[in-house]
Amino acid sequence: MNDPETMTPMILDRVRDGHHRLLDLLSELETDEFRQASRLPGWSRAHVVAHLAHNARMLTRVTRHAVQGELVEPYPDDDRDSAIERDSALGATALVELLISAQAELEITWDSLAEQDWQRPVRFRNGTVHDLLLCRWRENEIHTVDLALGVTEESWSPEFCEHAIDFLSPRLEGSDVLLAPGDLSRIWTFGDGSGGTVRGPSHTIACWMSGRAPQRRPTCDGPLPDLGPWP
Repeated sequence: MNDPETMTPMILDRVRDGHHRLLDLLSELETDEFRQASRLPGWSRAHVVAHLAHNARMLTRVTRHAVQGELVEPYPDDDRDSAIERDSALGATALVELLISAQAELEITWDSLAEQDWQRPVRFRNGTVHDLLLCRWRENEIHTVDLALGVTEESWSPEFCEHAIDFLSPRLEGSDVLLAPGDLSRIWTFGDGSGGTVRGPSHTIACWMSGRAPQRRPTCDGPLPDLGPWP
C-alpha cells in the first residue's frame, strides 16, 4: 500500500461509502432482528451497531480536541462497555438514528479539517488524527461483516486488506512464517519464515488475522500459527 498519509482523501471516501452501505443494510431490520446474534461471541447485532455509534462519537470528540491542540482520553469516564450495553437495548428506529447521527457528525468533523490537521497528535494509540481515520476504516469494514447480514470479507478491497494485514501484523510476532496474499505484490516475513507460507486471497488472510472465520481458510505449508492479542 502506498503511504497511507498520502491517501487520506481516498480512505475518507471509503469510510463514507462504508457508512452508507452499513445504513442500507440496517434500514429494513426489525427490532427482533437486531436482537439476533452477530458473529462476535456474546454480542447481538444491536451490540455491534451501538459499538460503531459510540466509536464514531469517540473519534469525533478526540478529533475536535486535537484540532484545539488538546490531548484527551478516548473514553474519559471509562463507560464504553456500559454505554454499548445500554444502547443495545434500543429499538430498531432509535438504534439506527443513533448510528446515523454519530456517523454524520464524524463525517462533518473530518470534512472540515485542514490538510495539516490530519497530522495532529492524539492520545488514542499515541497516534495522529489520520490514525483515527484508519481506525474507523477498520472498525466499519470488519464489524459490517460481524453483523452476519450477507456481507463477507470478500467485499474488502485489496487496499483495505493490505492495511489490515499491516495493522494486525503484531499478532504474528514470534512466529516463523511468510504471508503471501495471491492478489498483492507483497510478502510479509515473520522470524526466519521457516514455519511455512500462508497463502490465499488478501481478504482471506486479513479476515483470519482479525480473528474471524473466513469463508475459506488460508493454506499453509505447516500449521497455521496461533495469533497473539489484538494490537
